Amino acid sequence: MEEGPTMLTIRKLFSTALILLFLVGCKLDLSANLNVGDLHRVALSKQNGIASAGTIKFEVGSTANCGDDNEFFTSILENHFLDFKILPCEQVGIETYFVAAIKIPILFSHIDWPEKTNSLIALNAGPSNKIGGIDVELLLNQARFRRINKAVESKYFQKFELSRIGIELKNDQVTYQDVLASDIFVDSLPVVGPKAFGLSPGKSLTLELSDVKEEYFSLYNRVSLFSLVLSI
Repeated sequence: MEEGPTMLTIRKLFSTALILLFLVGCKLDLSANLNVGDLHRVALSKQNGIASAGTIKFEVGSTANCGDDNEFFTSILENHFLDFKILPCEQVGIETYFVAAIKIPILFSHIDWPEKTNSLIALNAGPSNKIGGIDVELLLNQARFRRINKAVESKYFQKFELSRIGIELKNDQVTYQDVLASDIFVDSLPVVGPKAFGLSPGKSLTLELSDVKEEYFSLYNRVSLFSLVLSI
């Protein structure tokens, strides 16, 4: 018996939906809560063992049962983040996210940093060579990234991608702080070229990497976030 036009249309739509599903990569959203005081302690006093609290959201697609797949996501992620702890799954529209709390190490130097921590991602806070202050960078361990990507591809036939990277910077000091940022989003507004932001005690800034910086980070494993200006 031949299929009617309606059935053929349904089959085509279903096939298209499957293709689109497999073309959408598994994306990782990263957010971190960073205190100015911790950056001072690492960059100026070279203190070890300091880490920032963070959260990762791993997009698993609308067809995945996040709760049932907790064991899989935990197995491929827990060895690549510090203090990994599963949080309840989140649903945003048709997208489902596996969510976990993590700690992000803050290091004084980027030299040989993958040997110093088991974390996929780290922060580097060191004295600036350009201004009297502290430069803050984000670091990526490409070897760990490839291992996670291989595990994701073997199960979902999708690539593992970094999507949104956001930092909430809080001034936990008693003095005013100047923050210098460039080519980034600050409090959801785009910043082109270097621009200074004042940060009063107890106040926060939300910084988010632009698409260009995210791509640069994925390719070169290191990207500038911002600088703290301590003197002119």
